[in-house]
Amino acid sequence: MVNAAPLSLRIADVSHAYRIDGAERTVLDGIDLRIAPGAFVALLGASGSGKSTLLRLMAGLERPRSGRILADDVEIAGPGPDRLVMFQDPTLYPWRSVRGNIALGHDIAGRGDRDAVERAIDLVGLRGFERAWPHQLSGGMAQRAALARALVNAPRALLLDEPLGKLDSLTRLTMQTELRRLWEQRGFTAVMVTHDVEEALLLATRVVVIGGRPGRVIGDIAIDMQAPRHRDDARLLGLRRDILGQLGHRELW
Repeated sequence: MVNAAPLSLRIADVSHAYRIDGAERTVLDGIDLRIAPGAFVALLGASGSGKSTLLRLMAGLERPRSGRILADDVEIAGPGPDRLVMFQDPTLYPWRSVRGNIALGHDIAGRGDRDAVERAIDLVGLRGFERAWPHQLSGGMAQRAALARALVNAPRALLLDEPLGKLDSLTRLTMQTELRRLWEQRGFTAVMVTHDVEEALLLATRVVVIGGRPGRVIGDIAIDMQAPRHRDDARLLGLRRDILGQLGHRELW
């Protein structure tokens, strides 16, 4: 399991729509972003703003209605091993052990790199649980297994669709720290969808705020602060106030 060179991403004037009840509904309008290799970008916004749709377009799970999405200046035509997605649900196979789930991609590809699988188990702190079955895991442990399954394939970009959204608050705090540590250690490009302002500010090097319907970029904030970051830091509190204001919640401050 080697560190692959991080991926650059370019979202070039992308709009997207779905047909719902016979009517065309635009969900994204004119999204234009450049994501540098090795960045940790949070896509932040309310439910229904199109964040997850944009992530699916980056993953190649859908094609945009207009505009282009490029990875290292090559247009994305579909899913690829350089871009792996981690969803809110860990989607572990119940008939496979923790080790078996982590090794799934290698088994399908016929690589059988046992050392890489063992390193991934250690990387996410699941040593001692590698023989456990998914139903025996807590929510946090299941997400660790899903994260290891992605990392064992050395992705150049990890696309995270609210991966911590269903965890309890204490487990979520732990996993936020772990996710930041793994990003720093492995060096991949990370794009994470979240509606949690504090989570975005604690983890990301850049926060892209998406608002409205259809979704548009209404804020783009670079966060030049080293980890660990603290919730009571005056700079973060100021950024939190600004972002909530952009999202129409000035009355909270």
